Amino acid sequence: MERRWKVVTGTSDRIIGMHSGLVGILLKLYDLAYIERWNDHPKPFHITELDKQAHKAAIAYVVGRYEENLRGVKIDWNYLIEGLVFEALQRAVLTDIKPQVFHRLLRERRKDINTFLIKKVGDSLKEFDPQIFERFSSYISTDEENIEKRIVKASHFLATYWEFQMIYSVGIRFYGIEKVKEEIEDTIEDFFDLSAVHRIYLKKKTFNFIDLVGQLRFQKRWILSPRIPLTTVLGHMFIVASLSYLLSLKMGACSRRRFLNFFTGLFHDLPEVTTRDVIAPVKREAGIADILKKYEREQVELVILPLLPDFLKSEFCYILGFLGEGDEFSNRIWDGKRVRKVEFIDEKLNTDELNPVDGELVKLCDVLGAYVEAKLSLHHGIRSHHLEGAVEGIGRDLEKRHYGSISFKDMVCEINRRLGEE
Repeated sequence: MERRWKVVTGTSDRIIGMHSGLVGILLKLYDLAYIERWNDHPKPFHITELDKQAHKAAIAYVVGRYEENLRGVKIDWNYLIEGLVFEALQRAVLTDIKPQVFHRLLRERRKDINTFLIKKVGDSLKEFDPQIFERFSSYISTDEENIEKRIVKASHFLATYWEFQMIYSVGIRFYGIEKVKEEIEDTIEDFFDLSAVHRIYLKKKTFNFIDLVGQLRFQKRWILSPRIPLTTVLGHMFIVASLSYLLSLKMGACSRRRFLNFFTGLFHDLPEVTTRDVIAPVKREAGIADILKKYEREQVELVILPLLPDFLKSEFCYILGFLGEGDEFSNRIWDGKRVRKVEFIDEKLNTDELNPVDGELVKLCDVLGAYVEAKLSLHHGIRSHHLEGAVEGIGRDLEKRHYGSISFKDMVCEINRRLGEE
């Protein structure tokens, strides 16, 4: 059954004061970038919880869309997306607890753990939106086994298994690693009733798409500057997706618009898997942005789309901004026949049938994420002229920006206040 809730409308009086809550959520999500996974195993690369949650979200998109199209299962995507964000917040608080310990703690001390979670993130969620706080409390306190939670859980273990396969290659001589391998594989088998899970596990072409997404874990952002915490292209995309969804909620976006804004944010940099992360100043000052965009389109068609089932290709091109007019950062609608750029998604266009995307909002979330990345490094004492210039330039630009009733100036001020530089 689809879970319905009232969405707060986008009137200015109803969103006053929500910026502080959103910044609290945002900074808590960035805590995931500090958390290293598999700390009791040899690791062939830097594995963070933020990257894991991002990869998990990408896998959930594929698994959920397979269930809808091959089995005709109705998925409540808003519930599923919020589950991804809620579980990310949960991990940001509880850190890298071994799975066996984590699940036992939930079985035997769920009430105590939930009280602790709410103490750590509850105020920010309440300040942002009391309704989403209630949904968070309900989500973490119930063992209800519905299709959305099964998809999220399956995606969690598939992302874990993707990491483990590389860890296994360098840790094969370590005592107990075969048992870990067996436990993960046995757990994934429990989800073989989900169409995409079996395909991914057997390393069919659907796995190759997931593998390609996973390669963005290796692409570091801000390659000219040392930073704390280090973030990757994949982790950054999850931050943008989460911000895009939460702000869509505050604007009163329809269900399909929230879905598309989240996954546009989640996949907006995916074409960079074919080009690597070319930093914005190089694109701008060297005058190569148009050439890169053309190359990305070609590579999406040649490399990425062949890895997707036919029923996903049009939607995925639309999410990437490669279908019809515009790009990933254009406001657009799609009636199933024609994609059209629009100035703003007004009430008339805010309907599931028109597949509205707030590309400009996604872009502002992208820029806000970059601002926080630079600001966090300065907060930790890691300084370079690249970071200082970015904070000054991006901050100055964001202070002039708003989207509807959402003030990015207020968010910048709150970020500066929390990081000790007003």
